[in-house]
Formats: sequence, structure tokens, C-alpha cells
Amino acid sequence: MLSACIIVKNNEATLDNCLNSIKGLVDELIVVDTGSSDKTKEIAEKFGAKIYDFEWKDNFSEAKNYAISKASNPWILEIDADEVISKLDHLKIKELLQENKHLGYFLIQRNYTNEFGAFGWTSCVDDIYEESKVASGFVPRKMLRLFKNDPRIRNEGAVHNSVIKSVGKLGTTGDTEIPIHHFGSLNQTLERVRWYVDIEKKNLKNDFFQEYQIAIQLHRLGELDEALKHLIRSLELNKEFYLTLLEIAIISIKKGKISEVRPLLLRSLQLKDYGMTWSQLGIVEAYEKNFEEAVKCFEKAVLSNDKNADFHFNLGLSLFQSGNKERAKKELDKAAYLNPYYKDKISFSS
Repeated sequence: MLSACIIVKNNEATLDNCLNSIKGLVDELIVVDTGSSDKTKEIAEKFGAKIYDFEWKDNFSEAKNYAISKASNPWILEIDADEVISKLDHLKIKELLQENKHLGYFLIQRNYTNEFGAFGWTSCVDDIYEESKVASGFVPRKMLRLFKNDPRIRNEGAVHNSVIKSVGKLGTTGDTEIPIHHFGSLNQTLERVRWYVDIEKKNLKNDFFQEYQIAIQLHRLGELDEALKHLIRSLELNKEFYLTLLEIAIISIKKGKISEVRPLLLRSLQLKDYGMTWSQLGIVEAYEKNFEEAVKCFEKAVLSNDKNADFHFNLGLSLFQSGNKERAKKELDKAAYLNPYYKDKISFSS
């Protein structure tokens, strides 16, 4: 038996799609409203949801924890109003609950986007899901959204909330490839990004990941110097977090400080072999005209994610510069196939 828990505010445009996607999967709908003035509640009522009001306190975890406290079934699925679960995956989720091997399961949140060069971008070309047709690609992110209903399991984090810490103290987690299709990134405004930053700053703790997340949002806003301050703080709190080092390197490249980047990237790779880091190191090698080394770096990036058009494109450019024009053309063609953005972006004869 499964309860779905959702917090909402003025989500009439997306809630019907969300709730319809989990119809037949969940046995109970818990909808917590934080101040809607549109038809959000009416839509929730149509699906037989149990609706509760909750005063918004600039903290997503508090609202979500209130929602899961109202669930009455043994398992909980957390889902947002701008997300859906494909009908293709209902049986898979039900089988996980029946197996009952872990306290919680990671799903893959697909953040659909048409943004060029998005961090970790993966092409939607040849994808089996109808939901993926809304965008050229998505950015995947592991999210612990399916877990046992236990009063000791609660969200932490003002914006980027998760039950990971509390689940980890109590039992084991399992990985799945089941996607949560998230459409909110397709029309996210900079005003909303600013809102996220403001909430995080109101709830500041000595937390390296929170500092990193603030920096990521500030980067999106173009406030690179302010982002670096939070990244330095993140590094002070945890010198072993590879993504902080990678983000410092990415911003440093944008600021033209490429000579300072290599040690950061190499240290990041020591901590975790990661495709995005190899890609950035390839950019450094190409900038310094070490094209054969750049090719090696981009090859490793492609190996980590063969559906990332940016990796193929940069590999193609490096191959061309190193003299391998035939293979370069294949990589550039692959980039254009994976992301139409790259069509006609470069042309040269072999």
C-alpha cells in the first residue's frame, strides 16, 4: 500500500497531469496546500485527495514532513506537482514494494531542458518515454523519493530537501533506473532561482552541500564572484566533495583563469571518476593546444555518457585539431543527432 505526498501552491496548470500519472499506482493522496488562490484544491479534490493546509515557512522540508506525517500506508512516494510517473513504470514500483528489500529506493529525476550546455545533459533522442518528447534533453539526478513510512524518516534541507540522512541511519537503500519526469525546469524563471537562494540563506547551516547548492543557483544568475564565496565555504566544510572542486573549476574557466584550473580538476578526479570533470579537463587541454590529450579526456567523458551531445561535439573539435578529420566528422554528426542545436554550428571539409 502506497501513499503519495505532494505540497502545492497555485499549481492548477500542472497538478491534474501529475495526479493522473499516479492514478492506479497509489492508494492514498496526501496534498498539502501552502496558500493557493487558484483551482489547485479543486483539482486535488477531483482525485479524492486528502487535503491539508499548512502555513508556508520558507522551508520545503517542513511542509513535506507535515505531508508525510499524514500518510497512513506502509510506503510513501514523494512527488512534486510539476512531475509525473510514467504508466510504464507502475508495475516496477509495485514490485519494489512487494520485494521489500530496502528502507528506501532512489528514482532518477529527469529535469527536462532545452538549455544548451546544461550540466550533465542527456539526449532524449530514441528515448522510450512519451514524456521525454517535451525537450531536447534532460539532466538526471538521483532522488530518494520512495521510502518506508516511519516517523524517524524525515526531510532535511530548506530547498534541496531529502530523506537520505534519516534513511541512512536506519537501513539500506536501493538504486533503480525508474524516472520521475520533471518539467519545472522548462519554464523556470530567474526570479524563482533568486527565491531559492533567498530561502537557502534564511536557513543557513554549517552544511557543505547547502553552500554548494547556493553557489549553483548563483552561478545560474550570473553572480560568479558570490558563487565562489559559497564554494570556498563549502570546501572549508568538506575538502572531499568532488562537485565543489568541479564547480570552482568551471567558474574559473568562465572567468578566464584557466591556468588555475588543472589542479582542481585532477583533485576532483581523484575523489570521483566523473564524466563532467573529464570534459572540463579536456577544455583546459584544448585551450593549451594539447589536442591529443584533450581527445583522451573527451573520450572518457563520452564513455561516461554516450548521449551527451556536448561531449561528442568537443571530442569532434579536438579530433579535428589533432588531424583526425574523418573521425571528427563522425563525432560532430553524433552531436548534431543527439542535439539539433549543433546542426550547422560548424562546417569544414575533410
